[in-house]
Amino acid sequence: MKLVDPASYAKLKETGQLPSLDGLALAIVKLLQRDDYKNEELVRLIESDPVIAGEILKFSNAAPFGNVSPIVSLAKAVTTLGTRQIGMIVAAFSLLNKNRIGRCTQFDYDKFWARSLATAIAAHSLAGYVRTNPDENFTAGLLSGIGELALASVFPERYGEIIDMSEHRSYRRIALERESFSNDHRELSATLMLEWGLPLKLVAAVYHCEAPDEAEFQDRNNGLILSLHVALTLADICVAEDDERSVMLPNLYAKAGKLGVDREEMALLAERIIATWKGWCEQLKIKTSEAISVELPD
Repeated sequence: MKLVDPASYAKLKETGQLPSLDGLALAIVKLLQRDDYKNEELVRLIESDPVIAGEILKFSNAAPFGNVSPIVSLAKAVTTLGTRQIGMIVAAFSLLNKNRIGRCTQFDYDKFWARSLATAIAAHSLAGYVRTNPDENFTAGLLSGIGELALASVFPERYGEIIDMSEHRSYRRIALERESFSNDHRELSATLMLEWGLPLKLVAAVYHCEAPDEAEFQDRNNGLILSLHVALTLADICVAEDDERSVMLPNLYAKAGKLGVDREEMALLAERIIATWKGWCEQLKIKTSEAISVELPD
């Protein structure tokens, strides 16, 4: 795993354009990493930001979380959603709220966030197959493309040209990134995540998830890397054009097989993931396709 060298990263930070978790989101993420935190502490933090508090209440009243009676208390919302779910929502909303639009005209911000959320939800659902922490999988999935967003934010014109030249070919894009910036989006993702205090295993998994065969320590981190890789594949299907999905599905089922998930089980799991993803996107006002099929054509 490679990181952006300190001098280059300092220059990137000086632009003030790098994506970041805001103070409240970072405080909540760090609070939830403690073993001795109390729910009352979490509620107090959420209450300090009316916007975040409103989002938490909205999620707690939405399917599949909602109850018969509307939830109007943050304490009740925290109990309903669970503290880990709260951490996911806050992290997602914090990053999304500040990066819905940008100056890179070729970078599809809605598609980026739809894909990131799909990756996060899929990774969360796949965690049980590889015996990893579902909440860590969610976080890694959500941040799996953060380096691309960072490059689009700091170098909007040049990165737009790179997008035009590379289309869907990730290796071509990485080569162009390194040629233009001396770093690629994987290195920038890893550097950002380490600065935010995230565990090394999550950082390494995000770095390697696009090309898991290149990982240096597959014996310890292979499950997390592979689950992210499969999650990315499903996320790409979620945001693909309707006529592209049937061609992409065999690749999804082949990769899922490496996790021990057969085609029928993966199809059912994908349907549940897509339903959950659509619910999140609806709450966060992100556009998605009306209908997404994971059935292979006859």
